[in-house]
Amino acid sequence: MYIVFDFETTGLEADKEQVIEIASAKLDENLNPIDTFTTLVALEEGRKLPQFIRQLTGITAEDLEGQMPEPEAMRHLKEFIGDSIVVAQFASFDLSFLAKVLVPEKFICTRSMARLLRPNEYASLSNLIKIYGVENLDPHRAFADVEATIEVFKKQKAECDEKGIEYMNVLIDSNERPLKYVPENAVVQYMEFTK
Repeated sequence: MYIVFDFETTGLEADKEQVIEIASAKLDENLNPIDTFTTLVALEEGRKLPQFIRQLTGITAEDLEGQMPEPEAMRHLKEFIGDSIVVAQFASFDLSFLAKVLVPEKFICTRSMARLLRPNEYASLSNLIKIYGVENLDPHRAFADVEATIEVFKKQKAECDEKGIEYMNVLIDSNERPLKYVPENAVVQYMEFTK
């Protein structure tokens, strides 16, 4: 089983910021979605939602009122993941927030897969959906990003498997987007980006 997941957060640093939206989809061995877990997450008391996050995601502080607190939401996500392989677009970022409750044994980073397949192409989700002809109807909303990541992952997994490229627990570090968080079980490769 695979769990493709995405967070929207109040900022980039997991030790200072919090999750405000969780989306995840469980895929069977044929990569077909079989279940989902999504939720908005209440702001911690005294925390403000930054203007740039409101503009980026369209999520407002009012949207988050009365939602699950972050510890509860993250516990639900941990239960949903179980012992599945987790998949995320920029896994270093999402895993840094997930580490508050879980460091998964196995993970796949679709951004790292993209760099392994096309070292001189930008590996952002917005670029990958262009490369693979995938739609993302609501960028920077967690569930739309999960749906787009699933389609990108299916195509990249087939390519990597056909070419014998190892991607399990692999994170690509680069000058373009240096890794800020690396789980203990990660295999880190440095790849200079020269585009």
